[in-house]
Order: sequence, then structure tokens, then C-alpha cells
Amino acid sequence: MSVSSAGAEQGQRGATYWALRVLAKGVLVLGWPWGALQVFTRMLRLVPRDLHASGSAAHLLGQMGRRTQAISILKDAVAVHEDHAATWFNLAYLLEADGRVKQSEPAFRAALALDPTMDRAWYGLALVLMREDRLDEAVQALKETTRLQPLSPYGWYQLGIVHARQGQSDNVLKVVHHLRGFEPRVAARLAQECGLDSGSADRL
Repeated sequence: MSVSSAGAEQGQRGATYWALRVLAKGVLVLGWPWGALQVFTRMLRLVPRDLHASGSAAHLLGQMGRRTQAISILKDAVAVHEDHAATWFNLAYLLEADGRVKQSEPAFRAALALDPTMDRAWYGLALVLMREDRLDEAVQALKETTRLQPLSPYGWYQLGIVHARQGQSDNVLKVVHHLRGFEPRVAARLAQECGLDSGSADRL
């Protein structure tokens, strides 16, 4: 094949890829995820392990409950794009959701090694550590979560739960008091979940 022919073929492939990408977006807007998945699959045949197509296809497959296929696509993607933190996170998230806790932890840590400011990866890692009863490590991960997202109640709530499991009622009360400043309903739920009576919860 001549250089000019190779260039023309590459240009045609690029044009087809972008046409499919636009088509996928349109199909999603119309609310047809199965159709979009077919388009993303065509994109992956055209450009194997493409990050956009891989992530989009995996997301749709995960929503459809086809986690094994989604995980396989993302494993292929990170094998080529080892420096892409978001793909590592997506893989970790699906592995954790699929109950593969031992496999999800290194994927979360890979994402964090590439982007230490990824709060959702710290949160996901914390949930994995909680499932394994590694509570001291979970506390550290949740402290990173709350440092990066101080006004998000999720990290604070789980931090309170971990402190309760550690038997550290004073630290639970501190978290409840902190949450009352911006999420009083979550604070009340945490106090109830941890078995705090109204007198204890009002102490701080």
C-alpha cells in the first residue's frame, strides 16, 4: 500500500469514527441505550481500546447489569492506557459493584497514584476497606475524601459510621455536629444509625 493510500484510509477511518461518535450522542439523546451500545461497539472495532468508546460502552453495559462485559472492556483499555486515571476508576467501581473487592482495591489505588485529587476514588477505596474491616485505613481514605469535598455529606457520613464501628463515640458526635452545619437531615440519620440518643447528639 502506498503512503498516499495509507493516508487516505486513515483519513476515512477518522471521518467514520467521528460520524459514529456524533451518531452515538444522538441515539443517547433519543433515549435508546441499546442502539448507542451498538454504535460504541462499532467504534471499538474501528479503533480498538479507544478511551471514549470503551468508557461509554462500559458505562452502558454496567447500567444494563452486564458487568462482566463492561469490566472486560475496561481491562483492555487500561492495558493500553495505563496512565488514564478515570479509566482505572471506572474499572475499580465496576469491580467493587460486582463484588470483586480484592481486585477493586489495586484499581482504585492505580487511579489515585495518577490523580491523588480524585475524591470519588478515595471514597470508593474507603468503601472497599470498610468491607474488609480495615477501619484505620478507611478513616484515612475518608479524611482525604472530606478534605477534597468538604461540603459533600457522603464522606462525612461514612466517616461517622467507621468511627462507630471503632467504638469511638466522641468522634461520631463530632461528625454529627459538623454535618448539622450543612446537612442536618444526614446528621440526624447518622445519629440514628449509630444509636445516639437525643441527649448525646445534642452534647456538642
